[in-house]
Amino acid sequence: MLEALAGGIALFLDPTVLLLIALAVPVGLVMGVLPGLSGLSALALLLPFVYGMQPMPGLAFLLAAHAVVSTGGSLTAIVLGIPGAPANAATVIDGGPLRAQGRHGEAIGAALAASGLGGLIGVVALIALLPLLLPIVKLFGAPETFVLALLGVICIAIIGREDPLRGLIAAALGMFLSTFGWQRITGEPRFWLDFDYLLDGMRLVPMVLGLFAVPEAIGLGVEAVRRSGNGGRAALQADLGRGLLAPFRRPLLALRSSLIGVLVGIVPGVGGETAPFLAYASAKKRAPASEGFGKGAIAGVVAPECSNNAKEGGALLTTLALGLPGSAGMAVLLGGFLLLGLEPGPDFLDAHMDIAIGLAITLAVANLLAVLLMIACAPLMLRVLAAPARFLSPAIMVLVVLGVYAVANEPYDVLAVFLFGVLGWFMRAYGYSRPALLLGFILAPLIETYLHISLRRYGLDFLLQPGVLAIAAFLLVGLLWPRLWSLLRRGRAGGGA
Repeated sequence: MLEALAGGIALFLDPTVLLLIALAVPVGLVMGVLPGLSGLSALALLLPFVYGMQPMPGLAFLLAAHAVVSTGGSLTAIVLGIPGAPANAATVIDGGPLRAQGRHGEAIGAALAASGLGGLIGVVALIALLPLLLPIVKLFGAPETFVLALLGVICIAIIGREDPLRGLIAAALGMFLSTFGWQRITGEPRFWLDFDYLLDGMRLVPMVLGLFAVPEAIGLGVEAVRRSGNGGRAALQADLGRGLLAPFRRPLLALRSSLIGVLVGIVPGVGGETAPFLAYASAKKRAPASEGFGKGAIAGVVAPECSNNAKEGGALLTTLALGLPGSAGMAVLLGGFLLLGLEPGPDFLDAHMDIAIGLAITLAVANLLAVLLMIACAPLMLRVLAAPARFLSPAIMVLVVLGVYAVANEPYDVLAVFLFGVLGWFMRAYGYSRPALLLGFILAPLIETYLHISLRRYGLDFLLQPGVLAIAAFLLVGLLWPRLWSLLRRGRAGGGA
């Protein structure tokens, strides 16, 4: 292992690798800041450029760009209330209220520090678990994956701000919208209304931009945006500095959220957008009522952003060791491996552990470099808050249209984004959780597919599988622990009296 570590460091320190990382990080940040261009888009657009490169430089270029997209997206989520990437949707829940309170500088600082810290914890977990991963991930079959995805939907009841029932209704709507198009197992078309566009199902990017960006732009057009009133560079820097310390003042929250990201990222197909919501739900469940989750809690920014970047370490872990992509972005990265003549899997770790270590170091350095760049650019980016609403609103609409059309060059995507915009406006007006709808939409295909596989393989006995029982026990403890802990503390207090 020491030899592989030395080889990985040597591969990383190659000047070509360092130059490509320095180029990739700003590209990934820009794609995160611009609504509609996700990490998946970044990898897809950059994949042709690595053809003909050596394996380590090409993979480092792709991974560095992909890893920092959610870091850039956190600024957009806070400043404009729009997830720069789908994984930043959980950050909007408290990022928007913090911006309205004039605490946007503090929120941005907290998000950036949490992103960097979560990324480093994810890398430490990646390096520690690489030799041990194979027997762990083999325990996750279809039943375990189904239950883990179902766990994410149950957490929507916690994410729903004041009314868990409305959160579950929104989630159910998201799950229903995921059923449009070809059924993934039987191949039967569902709810396509003789309209070919719907055969491929609802698109994620139009949905995200419609639910979050369009209502925000409409809101800016009909009422003035609240200003913090301090506006000065010195005040902004002070707010950023205070926010940068937030994750370090909550070490247990940061560590727990990062580990949630790593664990969810490890499970193939679940990672991505699920981890931040689970981390947010966990933080909210354990927080006192005075924390004010959903109304502008710094912890509500720290938790999802720690998980956001930590999940990449877990997703890369599964991709390298088993050749199973831990997320959609890692599926594209897997194409990069094949393009460069490598095949991830158990044999890959035996033959190329030095490349695996080099990629882990790349992940850590890219996260740190992204934080430094975003801190330097934050004052410039925040000038968008000073723009009059009558200018900002159409500018957001232009970004929405360009972003959604650039993904697939599909005119119907532009129509879809405005239809989802109307839905998002009504959901915001009547208090239904838009992130809950998004999470239900994302997790429904996993739930449906792995439930079908589990029933075909085990029947109802899949509910008695050891992994399923372990996850169910974890869920039960997680839901009941805060109440049990409160009762235990009251008992101790009463005994002490």
